[in-house]
Amino acid sequence: MERTCIRCGKPYEGRSDKKFCCDDCRTDYHNQVRRERDRGFRTVNRILASNWKILKAQLREGRTRLSVAELAGQNFNFEVYTNTRSLLPGLRTYWCYNCAYRISRSGTVRIWEGGCRNNAYL
Repeated sequence: MERTCIRCGKPYEGRSDKKFCCDDCRTDYHNQVRRERDRGFRTVNRILASNWKILKAQLREGRTRLSVAELAGQNFNFEVYTNTRSLLPGLRTYWCYNCAYRISRSGTVRIWEGGCRNNAYL
């Protein structure tokens, strides 16, 4: 019985449990499987990295308060964050890696860097 490579379809000889004709086909096949499996992670990580860069740029400029519209205008995605916590009703803090932000009812976003030791819950 002739066996064929599951990546390129070429016939090969070898052990009964062999699935690929060569190392290149084996590597290419497993890299493709990994790419497809990790596609969702890469998408989320890309959004998180973009959000973090936006927050860091605002902090570098000395801006700690801005409007939701300003952030949205910079393509900030409010649906993706690394952590969230609510200590009091209506006071939810969101983190994007080491940057934190809170959205007030009036639509103002307060941003800062660090955790609770840097007034994260004030």
